[in-house]
Amino acid sequence: MLTQLNSLPLGSNELTGSIPTQFGLLTQLTRLTLDNNKLAGSIPSQFGLLEKLAALDLSYNLLTGSIPTEWGMLTQVTLLNIHNNQLTGSI
Repeated sequence: MLTQLNSLPLGSNELTGSIPTQFGLLTQLTRLTLDNNKLAGSIPSQFGLLEKLAALDLSYNLLTGSIPTEWGMLTQVTLLNIHNNQLTGSI
């Protein structure tokens, strides 16, 4: 497993399907970009386990559902892009 991975740029790759819950196991991630793909479904609550995450870009996908309450644990985030999805709720 890539447990020491700190940056995962996967934007603009035409990825489809849902976001894997296993991303929550990458606890050293500081930057995750999944923008400009065709990812659908909800945002995994396991993202709340990414305590070191500083930048998260999920914009321009087909994501639906509510924003996970576990995001309240992401205290290091300084960049959050989630626009151009169909998300509901508050941050």
